[in-house]
Amino acid sequence: MIVVVTAVSMLLLLFSTPVSAQTGVRFGFKGGYSMSLQYGITPVDNEYTVSTSSRHAAAGGFMMQYPITESFAIQQEFLYVMKGSRHDIGIPAKSVKTFTLYDINYFELPLVFRYIFLHLGDFRVYGTCGYALSILLNGRVLLDGTVEEEGALVSFKYADRIRGLDDFDYSFVYGLGMEIPFVGKDWFLEYRFTIGWNTLQMPTFPDEPTAPLRNQNYVFALGMYL
Repeated sequence: MIVVVTAVSMLLLLFSTPVSAQTGVRFGFKGGYSMSLQYGITPVDNEYTVSTSSRHAAAGGFMMQYPITESFAIQQEFLYVMKGSRHDIGIPAKSVKTFTLYDINYFELPLVFRYIFLHLGDFRVYGTCGYALSILLNGRVLLDGTVEEEGALVSFKYADRIRGLDDFDYSFVYGLGMEIPFVGKDWFLEYRFTIGWNTLQMPTFPDEPTAPLRNQNYVFALGMYL
């Protein structure tokens, strides 16, 4: 499925000049910084202490924009997005301390509605909202920690590729951006927030229960329309 979608997208990109001239469809690309987290619900009687931090990575791809009016458009995007999280987990009653790393990479297909709500001379400020389908490409888990056994601290380490995750993750998408004309092209700076509604069963130590977490992603991107 991924191969088919990518092949069709590349063909559309190759023929972007004649298509744009006839229909007004715009093509573009973007790339930038991705900051991702994963979040879950902590039970009231939970014996764990958890400190969560972000994965700092990248995201980018290209898009097709279908103008409906001068201010309103529908935009389909084809992105590669790095997601995941880092967790410092402790079990004080058992003297356990661990560092868990999740790296998950997706092929993401956001479909967003885009509205220009402010014109500042040649600058245009717009907002976006919509949803995204993310297709799992690959991932890895790293677990590193210590546990007290018979009065001594014992170190353990586990690393493997992530198995058993859902192949698809669905998300809500919100964003804000500004278009800046430069050298005959429309450039844009954009902030994008994506919050998943799937609960993913993230692996922990072998033979231990999974961790129910959801993806959350922030992207700051620079792009240009062709």
